[in-house]
Amino acid sequence: MIDRTIVIIVVVAALAAGAVLIVTLSSSPSTSEWQISADHPVVVGGYGDNFQYLGTDVRPVDGDVVLVFDPTTHTGTITATVSTTAASGALSVAADTKLTGRITLSSHITPTDRIVTDTDIYGDTEFGGPSLPTTHALIAGTGTFDLYVNGKLVDTGLRGEWSVADAVRKPDGSIRQSGLVYTPLLRDKTGFADPHRREFTLIVHSITADPN
Repeated sequence: MIDRTIVIIVVVAALAAGAVLIVTLSSSPSTSEWQISADHPVVVGGYGDNFQYLGTDVRPVDGDVVLVFDPTTHTGTITATVSTTAASGALSVAADTKLTGRITLSSHITPTDRIVTDTDIYGDTEFGGPSLPTTHALIAGTGTFDLYVNGKLVDTGLRGEWSVADAVRKPDGSIRQSGLVYTPLLRDKTGFADPHRREFTLIVHSITADPN
């Protein structure tokens, strides 16, 4: 078990037209299962500097994310898998822990997990806190995740939040508008999201917070 801080952010960027992010709702009026897949992931920052608002440590990796959620039973699954590359380097998840290879975060959505749809999240809203600016989510939720590295279970029950929402990252990885770089200290945390692009964002924490 990894007993140091783990904060991993996986952001999957997509075009609003659905070239990368595919959102499918059941055609039956009696069901509304969400089936969402996305690829082209990037890993944002690492231990000690997790959110990288300037975008200086936002690295593409190989992988994808798949979400299935049935609102009638309030159950589903999320599986996010990334593989580090020579260009991306290792994922720094603790002061003395770096992960390489195939890294999977897996969650079973349960009836006690919080799920919201068609609502604003992050910023000064009631979901997610100010670590990211306000954005509008198609669907978002919280839950616990298991961490696998190269097929081996290395940690369980990690708290996380995820969302499919209007993109807050620019193509260069930064979070900014008109030259203003985002910070949680801003009084107005709106205006950073792009309604023409969407992101699947997954943030997973350890129990103990890291220095930043």
